[in-house]
Amino acid sequence: MAENSLKKGQYTRFSNKIGLYSANQENVGFIKNNSNVVINFPFKDAVLVGGMSREDVKTTEKFLHQEVDSKDIDTLFEPKVLTNPEYYSATNETEFEFFDENGELKENLLIKGNNLLALYSLREKLANKVKLLYLDPPYNTENDGFKYNDTFTHSSWLLFIKNRLEVVKDLLKEDGLVFIQCDDNEQAYLKVLADEVFGRENYLNQVSVKMKQTSGASGGGEDKRLKKNIEYILIYTKNMNSENGFKKFNDFYDEVELFEYLETMKQLKKSWKYTRILKSVGTKEHIKTLTDGSGEPIEVYTHKGVVLEPIKKVMEEENLTEAECYLKYFDKIMRDTNAQSSIRTRVMEGVTGDHELLSIEYVPRSGKNKNKVTTVYYKGAKCDQIAWLSDIAVKRGKYIFKLEKAGTFWDGFPLNNLTKEGGVLFPNGKKPELLLQRIIEIATDEGDLVLDFFSGSGTTAAVAHKLGRKWIAIEQMDYIDEITKTRLKRVINGEDGGISKLVNWNGGGSFVYFELKRYNQAYQDGILAATSKGELDSIYNEMAQNAFLKFWFDKKDFEREESFRALSLDDRKVLLLQVLDENQLYLNHADMLDSKFKVTQEEIALTDKFYGAPNV
Repeated sequence: MAENSLKKGQYTRFSNKIGLYSANQENVGFIKNNSNVVINFPFKDAVLVGGMSREDVKTTEKFLHQEVDSKDIDTLFEPKVLTNPEYYSATNETEFEFFDENGELKENLLIKGNNLLALYSLREKLANKVKLLYLDPPYNTENDGFKYNDTFTHSSWLLFIKNRLEVVKDLLKEDGLVFIQCDDNEQAYLKVLADEVFGRENYLNQVSVKMKQTSGASGGGEDKRLKKNIEYILIYTKNMNSENGFKKFNDFYDEVELFEYLETMKQLKKSWKYTRILKSVGTKEHIKTLTDGSGEPIEVYTHKGVVLEPIKKVMEEENLTEAECYLKYFDKIMRDTNAQSSIRTRVMEGVTGDHELLSIEYVPRSGKNKNKVTTVYYKGAKCDQIAWLSDIAVKRGKYIFKLEKAGTFWDGFPLNNLTKEGGVLFPNGKKPELLLQRIIEIATDEGDLVLDFFSGSGTTAAVAHKLGRKWIAIEQMDYIDEITKTRLKRVINGEDGGISKLVNWNGGGSFVYFELKRYNQAYQDGILAATSKGELDSIYNEMAQNAFLKFWFDKKDFEREESFRALSLDDRKVLLLQVLDENQLYLNHADMLDSKFKVTQEEIALTDKFYGAPNV
């Protein structure tokens, strides 16, 4: 098109443009048109393993760059050999299978080993299987006991979390959910990092959780900052826009004592509708069969001899206080409402005549009574639907609690004596079972798979088990044996603490415990724990024969090095740690049949049972 043929205000779509351009597959186009915000920090394109197993021993690790060290990283992330299996079952069974014929996980798993390497070992078998990840990482504060790395700074903490979120994304179902709990120390940066990993469009909510009691008016006058009593939970889904992606949370509620609620209503001059008692529905007579939108039957009944009285009248007749009346007739207190529903419309159109009370029986196709035979009552000629107080409140002993749809501030979790909950002592970082109950119930249904790879004392697994969910718990610290495993065995045996009484838990179920088979990690642990040069010499002799050592290591030159003999115990430890290949902390599945590594037949059988036997 000739330049002079263009009218004023018109532009050709073939115009030339100059500017910075992104070729990233997810964001192709000019950078100025990209609204994404990313977080940048040193070694962002690296891997930090976090190979720690004891709280009293710190480790110093290098960063593996994803381009420079790509082969090492590939080796590091290979599936690992499994060892030391233990099976715990309420029925004392001894045999188990990890997966059913459809590849679905049958058993709950408690795994000991580095959580990053464990996640990569799970990835192939459990890709797109996890419905909920609850992540309660160390908060990177001075008093959280996090000693994975001597220089575990702000940037390396972010890298540590990023590495793990990236592999978890592969494990999540399309509608899977991630709940990450943290305090305000890293919350803002963690939010941007999670936006980058999961996509800003998949961010759902930030919940504020009251996790500490505030002190009284006295004390603390020297502090420059306000007292911290709130933690945060960031919530993401894997794919909001997928056909099979996240749709909605399950309903969940806060509780308010009913008469406190009514007092507030009076002060605000708002009316309370639940003021009548349907003492008797009388006798019912079947009058018609209608059908719902799917052609399924709706049985319609009329009632005679109905007794419906105001609460005030019943209080006077029976000499009851208001509280006594509500408690006595809790299940019969009601209101009528002009509810707009397709079922009510069908009843209004399908039933003629004046009826004091109608009821229907049908099977809803959705909602809280899905697939259950349900009875609904309608009052008077207008077919006003009856709503029950028991649908919006619960009675516990001498108290009634009004249910309020919960929002993004969560409170009311028991914090006193929390360290002893579950029958195991765990003083730092334990979360209340009631908190995990809320998370699991709003995010999953029975049978769904829940994952926690900072398992700690095992709260997530314990609650998931009591609620009928499958679970995987990963913990690399040595206390897994005496704390986490002990707690979960107690759950199977019917432990009555935490939420047990609330959900009528009496025991049952099973889980499989196993470990990633350590290799260089075992040498590293031995070096760090050694208390004499003689111990180090024994460890070195074993290393020289069987360990994976750095490619540049020369045994003859090393042993001729006179300066090594003069080094202190701690300096010798540093030197020996430097010659170990960090990419072989655990034994890779691919090396399992090499006789050099002395893998037992039991370990081979366990590993094949999980990954599948190799094709020969």
